[in-house]
Amino acid sequence: MIEAKINNTLKSLCDGRVSPLVAPQGTSPPYLCYTKVSEVYDDVMCGQSYVEYCFQIDVYAKTLFEAETVIKEVYAKLNPLKPFNVSIHHDYESDTELYRATLEFFLLN
Repeated sequence: MIEAKINNTLKSLCDGRVSPLVAPQGTSPPYLCYTKVSEVYDDVMCGQSYVEYCFQIDVYAKTLFEAETVIKEVYAKLNPLKPFNVSIHHDYESDTELYRATLEFFLLN
């Protein structure tokens, strides 16, 4: 299961505050959440050839610098999985007063 591989790869970051989809209420920043955005199967005449996954990792932190630092650590940890079409975005959530760095990427399996 690809989600378990992602979780195991990232669990040492943010003192283990790594969650699928949404962090538990009251989680102290920095923390990260990962989401499988899509799972696309490529079929050929003799069956399935591969699966292409799109993942999104969101890091929430009190400062933009901290969010950026952690997202770079995330990318370094994921590098052995050979992500491609990688993009990084930043945002600020005024309701939580947290900065967010988002890493979006694709994997083949």
